[in-house]
Amino acid sequence: MRIARALLALVACGQPSGGAGRQPPVRPVVVRVEPAAPAVSPAAHYLKGSTHVHTAYSGDSHTPIDEVVGWYVAHGYDFIVVTDHNRVTRYTGGAPLVVLRGIELTHNPARCEPPPPEVDGKCRIHVNGIDVAESAADAEEAGRPPALEWKNGSSELRVDMYQAAFDKTRELGGIIQVNHPTWHWGVDGALLAELGRRGAVLVEIANMGFATWSAGDDKHASAEAVWDDALGRGANIWGVASDDAHDYDQQAAERQAAGARVYPPGGGWVMVRAERNPGSIRAALERGDFYASTGVVLERAEVLDGALDVAVAPASAGSHEILFIGQGGVVLDRVAGRAAKFSLDRMQRGYVRAVVVRDDGAKAWVQPVRVR
Repeated sequence: MRIARALLALVACGQPSGGAGRQPPVRPVVVRVEPAAPAVSPAAHYLKGSTHVHTAYSGDSHTPIDEVVGWYVAHGYDFIVVTDHNRVTRYTGGAPLVVLRGIELTHNPARCEPPPPEVDGKCRIHVNGIDVAESAADAEEAGRPPALEWKNGSSELRVDMYQAAFDKTRELGGIIQVNHPTWHWGVDGALLAELGRRGAVLVEIANMGFATWSAGDDKHASAEAVWDDALGRGANIWGVASDDAHDYDQQAAERQAAGARVYPPGGGWVMVRAERNPGSIRAALERGDFYASTGVVLERAEVLDGALDVAVAPASAGSHEILFIGQGGVVLDRVAGRAAKFSLDRMQRGYVRAVVVRDDGAKAWVQPVRVR
């Protein structure tokens, strides 16, 4: 039960896939690169976590951090990242799960370039910094932590606005995650590929607080399609599912079903192969040693004997279909069942990833494997 380090493939090296001209008739090679992070012991297993969690300190949530943490403990999570808007929130409780410091760098400018496709659209620059350092100011602040200044006010270019968020995240020592890229259709494949080149490690391909936006429509690409576009352009970026939770009361889901704008917890998460400590969890996120899920549980997702091997765990009831996706989001193969393999011999270049779809619509996304 592990996601092999081979899932890094050439992505970890930052190398392009393939070369110009005719390819020799040899077996494709998956390059295994040992991560610089601490090694994971054979006893390590999947940990369930959320990389996008809000508390009352965000200003648009009303739930104190202790109650937020309590919700995730009660629902079997192993870790969360608290990502309040423009603030690094401290957690000093003793809950039996790992609470990583984070921040959602949030900027909603009236104008940006390129502008949103729709006339009345809005510009949304939202970036999570994951596992950030605690500054002296944060440590000394009682109650709500101070807001951080980071925005780029000298340029209307989206890429420059994102760069300011990336620079701040690096200053804080965090991992960069691009949030809800298709909200108001702000990020396309070309921009996401550029953000990947500039240091984005993670992107939300299924933000369940913005499920409709993530799914796309007949005029706009889904977040998953944008990811495929960026991967096809050589981006080195891993796909995340999140709940982007703000509303934790028992009536939140009912209000959402009735059309209210609420963001309940539990809709999407990641399953990370790591030991139960901050350093191991961070390292696994950085190297893509996880899968994303909205309900499907996997027993296996790894490269074995030259094939991407995926199996559904017994805990995921119902019928399943496993799709293997390649360049441009093309479905390379599909298997109805609980286990399937895709031989890398079938590819000369590019990448392959897997999506497991359950009969109730829940999914799991396996990270891409690059082949040359």
